Amino acid sequence: MYGVQMLNQTFGKSKNLKMNNLFKILLVFLPLCEMWAQPVTPNMQLQESFKELPQEKVFVHYNSSLLMPGTQFYYKVYVLNTAENKLSELSKVAYVALIDKSGEEVFKHKIYLENGVGASDFFIPNSVNSGHYKLVAYTQWMQNGGVKNSFRADLLSINPYQNEQDIIDTDKEISAGNLKDNNSDEFLSLSVPKTTYEKRGKINLEIINTEKITGNFSVSVNKLAEFEVPEKPTSANYGRNYEIDNKSTSEYFIPELRGELLMGSISPRPINSNRKPQVALSINGNQQIFRTSVVNNAGEFFLNLDEKFDGETALLQVLKDEDSEYKIQLREKEKINTSALDFKDYKISAEATDEILQRSIHHQIENAYFEVRADSLAVAEIENKELYPGESQLYVLDNYTRFKTLEETFVEIIYLARIRKGEHGEPEFRVSGIENSLDYGLPPLLLVDNVLVEDHSHFINYPSEKVESVEVFRNNFYLGPMVAQGLIRVKTLEGDYVESLDKLTEIKIKSPQLNKNYSFQNYNQLEKFNRIPDFRYQLFWLPQIELEEKNKSIEFFTSDVKGTFEISLEGFTRDGEPVSLKKQFEVK
Repeated sequence: MYGVQMLNQTFGKSKNLKMNNLFKILLVFLPLCEMWAQPVTPNMQLQESFKELPQEKVFVHYNSSLLMPGTQFYYKVYVLNTAENKLSELSKVAYVALIDKSGEEVFKHKIYLENGVGASDFFIPNSVNSGHYKLVAYTQWMQNGGVKNSFRADLLSINPYQNEQDIIDTDKEISAGNLKDNNSDEFLSLSVPKTTYEKRGKINLEIINTEKITGNFSVSVNKLAEFEVPEKPTSANYGRNYEIDNKSTSEYFIPELRGELLMGSISPRPINSNRKPQVALSINGNQQIFRTSVVNNAGEFFLNLDEKFDGETALLQVLKDEDSEYKIQLREKEKINTSALDFKDYKISAEATDEILQRSIHHQIENAYFEVRADSLAVAEIENKELYPGESQLYVLDNYTRFKTLEETFVEIIYLARIRKGEHGEPEFRVSGIENSLDYGLPPLLLVDNVLVEDHSHFINYPSEKVESVEVFRNNFYLGPMVAQGLIRVKTLEGDYVESLDKLTEIKIKSPQLNKNYSFQNYNQLEKFNRIPDFRYQLFWLPQIELEEKNKSIEFFTSDVKGTFEISLEGFTRDGEPVSLKKQFEVK
């Protein structure tokens, strides 16, 4: 309660502080109060404190309102705070879902935000039926206002492999909708040398920045459908269908200030309130995650995942639980209330079937040549940040003479660590401390394949030929109230040691979307691709453009597809002004 009381006093005296100062205050007091890590809280005093925070809105720029099997759906998320209408520094995670009329999620992505933005894509499989869909995007903080306080857009899916197509109206005349250009506003304008291009021609797009503004933008170049499809919201008009539902509920969602918040519980509840157990979570992959949390008197724990990861299995364990057999449960994220979504009944003309058939054939050909094309998606590697601070010594055992046991290995090779008898006579590891550091006379942390092993003697009996490497950190480490003198991190060859550990709870966890490097076909060496067909409808997608007071040049190439294409630029200036530009050109 101390953190809440102090926060209320601060708000009472400082209501005129700038919003960024408010964020700093929150981050200072955040670690002082355990319940601030809760995804939801019934605490009324805490709810009143959070009301001082600005609300958020989400805008999504996506490439097309038409979904067809075999195509890629590209999107970028912009999260803005409504107090200043600038990119939000509040939430660090956004959620994007594609939902059908029955309320089922075709996909739901978790987007980690950097300075209020994030991007990803989704490949449309054959299982997506023809029909009407909603694209919904929100942050956890926005969920207090209900589903209508989220970004919502209508999408039309056409699956030509279905026998029954109830979206076709035989009496409806074909209409291509609004094809007007809007290639200039008071801040930026789009310029291309011509309005008509040949197949496989180079296009030089110039973003003219006469006002020398700075901002964050995204660009899509996609072929327009020759029949009517749902209109895409723009950065200028996306907020018109936002509504806040001031529903009364015992659950109050707080913003994910530092990353994704996980909430779980153990049972039975801890009996001794003065000796609270801890829960450790491990996620393996290219970017490993290791977190611990102290369990409160209600048996709840809260974990903050502030870095991206690509593993989809979490291993949890209760530390120092020799007095009780605990069961661990992780709470699922709150689902969208789809009953409040309004699905429009779009129909297309039967005259559009020829174009749909042609598109379907083209998409199949494109996917057949996916491996030899230059427009494949390259997943950007996760930045493998150091999980633990301080210098370390890595021992790759194949670089040394192999010994039969780990005891011999530590005696002969790993001179910064050793095996000694613990206070109860059992063998345990010790690490040589850094000069002038505090010597607690305590054992180190032992992580084997990123899982904390409390019983050192259990691992000491593990066959040394199965160990790939041993890394020794000499710094002191602190896990809540626990202090460890050093850290030993072990990687096994097969990663199978954890299978021998008791009291591990395996839970499936959805990983966030990773950054991707998007590349599209380049015809600067035209002869190289003479015999390869090119039926791209998406000519270009660049989700991250940061303008810095000067013009921006972009180069892309047309394909073998004829018709009208649209360049779409969306985004916001540094001052929060929306920019929405469109420019069409023909390929003949």
